[in-house]
Amino acid sequence: MNNYDLIQGKNRTIVAIDTDEYDKAVKLIDSLEGGVEIFKVGLELYLTTRGKILDYLKKLNKRVFLDLKFHDIPNTMKNAVRSVMKDEVWMMTIHVTDFQSMKACADMAREEAQRLNIDKPIIVGVTVLTSMSNEDLESIGCVGDTKSLVLKRAKLAKEAGLDGVVCSAHEASEIKKVCGDDFITVCPGIRPKTAEVGDQKRVMTPAMAIENGANYLVVGRPITKAENPRQAADNINAEIDAYINEIKK
Repeated sequence: MNNYDLIQGKNRTIVAIDTDEYDKAVKLIDSLEGGVEIFKVGLELYLTTRGKILDYLKKLNKRVFLDLKFHDIPNTMKNAVRSVMKDEVWMMTIHVTDFQSMKACADMAREEAQRLNIDKPIIVGVTVLTSMSNEDLESIGCVGDTKSLVLKRAKLAKEAGLDGVVCSAHEASEIKKVCGDDFITVCPGIRPKTAEVGDQKRVMTPAMAIENGANYLVVGRPITKAENPRQAADNINAEIDAYINEIKK
């Protein structure tokens, strides 16, 4: 049992605010008050609101997972990390790329956090997007299947100093084996049994994902498109909590 095993659902579930309208985002955030503490802001919402949505989330004391997936030369990536740290985000993404680019980001985060006297953001690397299948990887020239590529990239991310990776819950347990229990796994593609899969190809239920080594679960449409988003979030958290309570016994 590690430090993440006993985290309750409310502090594991990350709601993806996938909209291009500030007012809709605010309405969704408000509807989830008391049930969700972590929100993912992606490219669409960040660019549309010019980052304004981060100010709203900070005002509510919510944790922000800034999912911009930086991917560039080392100097550009590290400076991008430094720029977003002014917003004191809790977690952020970069693509798993070359060793030097990832190390530059990890080093910059530590140095800038110390300079600003703030908590260092968790930096996680995107391994393989959960919308991609083995066939998709083959079509773009990647050698090997999804799992082997994810594991290879996860090990490189750890060596470069990243805190964890974004991965499918299907690969989380294997990542823990090769990178250690403290290496964070953030898993999208989470779908309750009653939800539609949509464009995700490697999905898993919340309880199964936790059992398989997922530390944090990214949930979008099963909550954001639900008739009652708060109830949908509560149901997912309850499923996680039931599993956590079971392993405590």
